[in-house]
Amino acid sequence: MKYNCKFPKCDYTTNHRSQINYHHIVPQELNGSHKDYNRIWLCPTHHTKIYVPESKSGIHSIKSFDSIILIGWMSSTNGRVLEYQDTSGNNFYE
Repeated sequence: MKYNCKFPKCDYTTNHRSQINYHHIVPQELNGSHKDYNRIWLCPTHHTKIYVPESKSGIHSIKSFDSIILIGWMSSTNGRVLEYQDTSGNNFYE
């Protein structure tokens, strides 16, 4: 099985599950679900770039200039599209 990082504009791919992270869009600490609609594959580098404003501790409570905030999956005519924001509040779709 191939695993692909879903971070915007990342082309990281691996065949090894141990080399990629499964991230909860709404964290478990905030009652996020384990369902597929709330999870995303991220390479180790980009997993550290996710910022969760409501998080009180841990790696996702740290905001940097290149952080993004994941909003969630949206349905489109071409399948699922990831909605996210930069730290200035601008929305993007990938």
